[in-house]
Amino acid sequence: MIIVNTSFWFLLNYSVFLGTPLLPKGIFQKNFFFKEKSFESNLYKSIRIKKWKDKLPVMNSTLKGLNNELNPAYLDKMISQTYYAEFGHLIIAVLGFLCIFVNPNEYFLMAFISAIVNFFIHIPFCLIQRYNRPRLVKVKSRIETNSRSLVFGRTT
Repeated sequence: MIIVNTSFWFLLNYSVFLGTPLLPKGIFQKNFFFKEKSFESNLYKSIRIKKWKDKLPVMNSTLKGLNNELNPAYLDKMISQTYYAEFGHLIIAVLGFLCIFVNPNEYFLMAFISAIVNFFIHIPFCLIQRYNRPRLVKVKSRIETNSRSLVFGRTT
C-alpha cells in the first residue's frame, strides 16, 4: 500500500504540475470562478493573510530568466502564474480525495485523513494567489497608465 499511495500522490502532483501550464491563460481570465469576489478582502483581513503568506514555500521556476523589473510584460507573466498556481493547487486539493478509491476499504480512514490533510495544505496556496492577483493587476494598470502619460507628455 505504501507503493500504491506514494505512486498516487506522485502522479497526481506531477501530472497537475506539468499539465496546468499547457492550459490557455484565456480560460482563467474569462472564468467567473477566478474573479475577485466582494467578500474576499474581508476574508483576507480576518485570516491575516498578509502576515503569513510570505512564510510558505515558493516554487516558481517559470519567472526565472525574466528581469525582475516591474514592467507590464513581467507583471502579466506574474498574473498568469497566479491563475495557474491557484488552479493547480485547487485541482490537487480536490482530486486528492481520489486516494480513498485507490485504497482498500480497511484503509478508508487513513486515506480520508490523508485527503483532508492534503486539502488543507493546498487551500492556503490558493488563497495567496487570489490575494496577490488583484494587487498585481493594479500595479500593472498604474505602470501602463504612467507610461502612457509619459508618451503623451503628461505627468501624474
